[in-house]
Amino acid sequence: MTKKVAVIGDWHLAFVSASVLADCGHTVQLVKPLNLNTKIWEQFPPIPVMEPGLDEMISKNRSAQRLSHVNGVQPDLNADFLWLAVDTPVNDQDEPQLEPLIYIAKQIADLKHKPRALIVSSQIPLGFCAELEKIINLPVAYIPENLRLGQGIDTFFKADRTVIGCNDSSVTADVQNLLSKFQTEFVTCNSVTAEMVKHANNAFLATSISFANELARIGEKYGVDSVTVGKALKLDKRIGKSAYVIPGLGFAGGTLPRDLRVLQKIGKKENVPTQIVDSVLQVNENTTKAISEIVKDHVAHHSLNKKVLILGYTYKADTNTLRRSLSLDIAEDLKRSGFEVYGFDPMMNDQDLSQLEGKISHCNTLSMLGAEVAVTLLMTSRPHFAQLDWSQIKKSKKSLVLDTQNFLNPEPILSSQFLFKRLWSPLQGV
Repeated sequence: MTKKVAVIGDWHLAFVSASVLADCGHTVQLVKPLNLNTKIWEQFPPIPVMEPGLDEMISKNRSAQRLSHVNGVQPDLNADFLWLAVDTPVNDQDEPQLEPLIYIAKQIADLKHKPRALIVSSQIPLGFCAELEKIINLPVAYIPENLRLGQGIDTFFKADRTVIGCNDSSVTADVQNLLSKFQTEFVTCNSVTAEMVKHANNAFLATSISFANELARIGEKYGVDSVTVGKALKLDKRIGKSAYVIPGLGFAGGTLPRDLRVLQKIGKKENVPTQIVDSVLQVNENTTKAISEIVKDHVAHHSLNKKVLILGYTYKADTNTLRRSLSLDIAEDLKRSGFEVYGFDPMMNDQDLSQLEGKISHCNTLSMLGAEVAVTLLMTSRPHFAQLDWSQIKKSKKSLVLDTQNFLNPEPILSSQFLFKRLWSPLQGV
């Protein structure tokens, strides 16, 4: 049976959630929470971040009159279910900032037409569903999101599992019925258990990444091919083909560290040591610093100019969001050491590029690069970069290509007279 659903949010999570629910046949309103951004939607808004297939899904469901939009959580908003899908902001320490969610909850409490329940997929800390229930005086069902940028539709509609956490079993059944067309396995539990599932999921992924990078840094001293080590681990059924055990750049984007910070905070509050979580974060921070140090050491060792080219600005290849970009962090660190930092990324739009001002000198094409660079940093594994004509890049003698994503084929790079190095692997070329 189709339902009326109001999805509250104005970024990736809300757009994907609203579009998929409409595609399942429900009548969906995408509600812009005005406290988060004062710009009003005058027409159906453009997608705020690149997501394959989402444009087409939105157009299809708008034409079928299953998907519309409205500004603000107005008192006369009428829906069977409300779905809170605000991408929870984080501060500079990656701690979740919950004030926008609380503000919206207070607006929900004033609605004239009470929904069956509030479904929450925003990123929240342990125990927050109970706080929301006190504010809105309605049942809250928590569905931890695991959307991956660039694979948002499939990771929502065809999730490995969909967790529904609610303290009211009848609401749990109603929510599962709402999602009956999802191609997934449902796991039901109380709300606080579902909250911990989200923390555990991201903490495990982050731990795997830091584990792989720490082993790779040790192995580098002995000439170990750590990419092959990771591939071998994936073939062990106890670990699995999707495990995050290939060494590389580390984790970014705010999603994984947000859950680690929540666990740290709870551990401190409850006087429970969090040695593993603390170490995972420290290893990740050291990984980012180490990339800058490789650049600085190479330039100093060969007495090269302090000019660096960054290929790719985003932490993932299938997105254009600069949220928590490691490229920007590394660029700022290098600039503090007197480097000139240039950049090239063909996937960015003008709005995204405005965030580079003062950090990276963007080149629309490689032919615009007016400097001989000492180091080229591959930061994003975009398919475009695998096909680069490396002769377009002006290089100095002993110019190094550092592949932080273990992505590039070294042969055309070496034949273009660059030195080549994968992160935590031996230097190639002479």
